[in-house]
Amino acid sequence: MIRLKHVYKSFGENQVLKDLNLEIKNEEVFVLLGQSGYGKSVILKHLMGLMKPDSGEVLIDDVDMAQLKGRKLYAKLLDIGMIFQMGALFDSMTVGENVAFYLEEHGIRNGKKINKADIPQLVREALEKVGLKGKEDLYPSDLSGGMRKRASIARTLIYQPKYVFYDEPTTGLDPVTAMTIADLILSQHRELRRTTVVVSHDIVSALRIADRIGLIEEGEIKLVAPPEEFMKFDHPTVRIFNKMIGGDIDGIRHAW
Repeated sequence: MIRLKHVYKSFGENQVLKDLNLEIKNEEVFVLLGQSGYGKSVILKHLMGLMKPDSGEVLIDDVDMAQLKGRKLYAKLLDIGMIFQMGALFDSMTVGENVAFYLEEHGIRNGKKINKADIPQLVREALEKVGLKGKEDLYPSDLSGGMRKRASIARTLIYQPKYVFYDEPTTGLDPVTAMTIADLILSQHRELRRTTVVVSHDIVSALRIADRIGLIEEGEIKLVAPPEEFMKFDHPTVRIFNKMIGGDIDGIRHAW
């Protein structure tokens, strides 16, 4: 379980997180919505231990990430997979080498040692699951934006981390490709049942994949609820979301 308790974070005079409290349940898909600059990515960096709060606790499995450093932080990060907004693939490596990178470096999958001779087959299987069968020898520059996102998902999920974090996974994609990525996130979650946190501003993808949706505004969690309940809140941002989708929640969640 993930819990943020009374978290404050400021950069100079800019108060980014203000007494932020949030609980994310085991094995759920939690989508955190909010405009740019409202603290979504800052929360992810706190969960990764890359930022420390000014005060408060950032708990993963009852371990305060804010208190970890050095080898202890490194060990905890082995439980966490991060899919970055721009994919963060290594340009000098092939797609196959990118996907194999973690396994080659650590030799661990799902918390257990693996035989490194099995890595090529695991890479082929991972790429096939994200629709990139046979793309091992291509380079990131050979891929479209959506394909790079899928390759980055394969690179992370191949080692089956306990927690999976996505930073704006559909940003910069056309609507059809964005829906494809959302469906991929959902299908991989159903297969692996990992606790999944997605930060986004994409209400359509959020409605498709989320068990619960949270709304952050001006550094505070304003709303948290399952999608159908979330869209019933009388809140200015929710009213805008409803206008964007024409009220068709059921169609978005079950249409494709």
